[in-house]
Amino acid sequence: MGKLKSFVVTFDNNKDVYQAGEIVSGKLIADVTEGIKARELGDRDGENPTLPAGYYEFPFRHQLGTGLPSSFEGSRVGYVRYSVKGIIDRPWKLDLTTYYIITVLDMLDLNQEPRATMPSGSQNSKTLCCLCCTSGPIELQAQTDRGGYCPGERIVVKGSVENNSNTRITKTTAKIVQMVTSTGFPPTDGSVPSDTLSSTVEGPGCSARLSENIELVLPIPALPPSGLRYCNVIDIKYVVLVTAHFQGPHRNLEVELPIIIGSVPLKTLYSGHPNPAYAPATAPPLLPPPTYVEAEAGVDIVDNIVNRDKYTPSQLYYAPKYMYYDWSQHPQQ
Repeated sequence: MGKLKSFVVTFDNNKDVYQAGEIVSGKLIADVTEGIKARELGDRDGENPTLPAGYYEFPFRHQLGTGLPSSFEGSRVGYVRYSVKGIIDRPWKLDLTTYYIITVLDMLDLNQEPRATMPSGSQNSKTLCCLCCTSGPIELQAQTDRGGYCPGERIVVKGSVENNSNTRITKTTAKIVQMVTSTGFPPTDGSVPSDTLSSTVEGPGCSARLSENIELVLPIPALPPSGLRYCNVIDIKYVVLVTAHFQGPHRNLEVELPIIIGSVPLKTLYSGHPNPAYAPATAPPLLPPPTYVEAEAGVDIVDNIVNRDKYTPSQLYYAPKYMYYDWSQHPQQ
């Protein structure tokens, strides 16, 4: 880095995840090995146009506004990204800039979503054609145990498949799919499905002329909340995709079960009170304490930001972190 041994952004208490309204505070650290001509460093005006050699710490403090969308990294349609930048303003030369991306979370409370307590169900049917013959109908029905979940919880999918054809259904599967719609420029043509967001869970198949009940359990990874509230160019929806797979060249039979991903779990789910009006004001002890877990989708800072914009990285890789409820030490009912 030449005259700079280091130039980095650090945060108080090593905190890099914030909620709307919180205060972001830390230091911009510059370790200068040789004087640098500089009109300004960050928000600090200097009367001396040269920043002498030495070790400098410039504290910063900023309160986030309210109504901020959650951080999001989309592989196809864009991102919502918050960063802290430190700048050494050099006369007649390129500025020296360091860059650190933080996570900002919008807390979507499932207790404020009426559909969160209601199961999500759907059914679909089809017939198979082989030459001039048409099979009897094949029906797939599935339903989730409720409509709203938080990362770390699990989705229980129950249903049935009725196979009135002569073709065997080899297996049934379920997975979580994120549907992203962009209204920016250029806009996407409808919703764009991302990669599968959970491991695909397999269930039983069904022989010809028989029926079979299915029950599949899906763990939920770290995900941004549904809707990406307060963002007017990106919308996020989630579905559980349940599929019956056929033997041979036939197209599979699918049903989509819309769900809501939130940040604050349903209180009544763990309190034992069937009526939300009598739910306790705080979450019961059965609920594990939330942690922050990185999402799978991230960005390589060097390849995607540093090399493009000539920044000095304060981090090499970034992935947003989301509220996560770890049930590994707390058996889930």
